Amino acid sequence: MENVRFEPQQLEDEPLGFEGIIGRHPSMEDIFEVIRRVAPTDATVLIAGESGTGKELVAAALHRLSARAAGRFVPVHCGAIPEELLESEMFGHERGAFTGAVASRLGRFKLADQGTIFLDEIGEMSPKLQVKLLRVLEDGRFESVGSVVTQQVDVRIIAATNRALDEAVTAKQFREDLFYRLRVVPIEMPPLRRRREDIPLLVRGTLAQLAEKGLPRFDVTPAALAALERYSWPGNVRELRNLLEHMVVLGRPERVIEVHDLPPHVIAAQESGEAQAAMPWQFGPAGIDFYREMEAIEDRIIAQALRLSGGNKKEAARLLRVNRTTLLEKLKRKRAQGGALAALLGAPRGTEVVGGHGWIEG
Repeated sequence: MENVRFEPQQLEDEPLGFEGIIGRHPSMEDIFEVIRRVAPTDATVLIAGESGTGKELVAAALHRLSARAAGRFVPVHCGAIPEELLESEMFGHERGAFTGAVASRLGRFKLADQGTIFLDEIGEMSPKLQVKLLRVLEDGRFESVGSVVTQQVDVRIIAATNRALDEAVTAKQFREDLFYRLRVVPIEMPPLRRRREDIPLLVRGTLAQLAEKGLPRFDVTPAALAALERYSWPGNVRELRNLLEHMVVLGRPERVIEVHDLPPHVIAAQESGEAQAAMPWQFGPAGIDFYREMEAIEDRIIAQALRLSGGNKKEAARLLRVNRTTLLEKLKRKRAQGGALAALLGAPRGTEVVGGHGWIEG
């Protein structure tokens, strides 16, 4: 079988997602629709999800598509800044406000005036700062550290958390009034293990992006791609991107990623079959699109049959217990419609199936 080859030009020829966020899983399509609808407003957004799921990418997309796009997008990683410095970082300080404050300094809120501020890991904020943030949400006013002069800003606030903030509210660790002021529009980012169908797209997009940056263009073998799909990715998309960049930078002269090039823990997940099982759907507040979800399940089953059959459609039809003509008609329809399976099986007709990720005739 041929290796999977990813050209930089593919990023322009075929969109892999939305606003730089790669994904075609139904849960991601729902998020893209929320971004489109909410971005033009000034509504406060709370993005929840595990680390590495792309929360900052969503926040940046909301900013770019808003009327504030000409202003700054200012991220603040609350969990990475010591508590005693976070207030100064956010709201600025006056000269002499504390030891080492040899000059006045503007805070992130002032820098974000007329733009958007992104407060990541909001759940790590101290009760004192929660009160100050609540005031900014209410009327856009604050005082810098060491000052009694009230400043006014016009800022859109987008927050993110990898914690269950509702549980923190119950435990009196996070203010209930602040929680509801932040959660005007909630967005829940799915972990990568819940959207494995997007892994080939993420691999494709990442390798093409790395090539555009001047790094060598790498291909990946079908077996290696299958191993990447089976791994549970506790670090989510960030872990996958970092792994691919590591392999490209330190890769072999052949410029091909093979199974034995993968880290032992990824190979172990493939060999033992212990990768965490995941439902291919998620229920949101409005429920799910039943027919779209059933279509996604069908795509996943067909892709697995093609993988197990080595790309032989006759054998895949036998595994699926359907007529070969029925399978060919389904594949033709799905390719025309686009979507997850069409992306996985997106190679030109007449080429060999790549571990269930390409098209063949036969």
